[in-house]
Amino acid sequence: MTVWMWIGDNGRKPRQLKGSRLHYYTQLDIRSPGISTAFLRPINTTFSRNSGAGTLFALNITKEVAPTSKLLGSVRGYTVETSYLGFPDSWLLEVAFVEYDDGKYNGTLQLQGLAQQSLTELAITGGSGSFRGAKGYLVVTQVVDSLPTRTFRHDLTFL
Repeated sequence: MTVWMWIGDNGRKPRQLKGSRLHYYTQLDIRSPGISTAFLRPINTTFSRNSGAGTLFALNITKEVAPTSKLLGSVRGYTVETSYLGFPDSWLLEVAFVEYDDGKYNGTLQLQGLAQQSLTELAITGGSGSFRGAKGYLVVTQVVDSLPTRTFRHDLTFL
């Protein structure tokens, strides 16, 4: 399947997105009003940790690690905890919507997958604008852990 990246409606031939890579940073401040940990309560803590507990989030996307670097957009979504008592790692089902504009690429991306403490890899399940029909994956790496702020690098690979 070939995925095309549209660069506007000015008659230029679209460029292929397949094989392209992109990265940006998000800063998570645990005190931020962009984080809500009370939107869902656990289903049953007898058999699971907080299975079913959910969090809503809205974070800025920046070009560099510093939160004051160029703003590229935002990522909004939710996580739902899926851990059971027998598992050592906390797993979160994450669904996210990314709005992105760096002057070259402009559009939205839809992401979904399991967010884990050890490795978070989300599927790119679609997009619009420059990312119309996008498929691929996003790998999340924590690059700064200085509470109350954690900074994550998002590396996107388009297939």
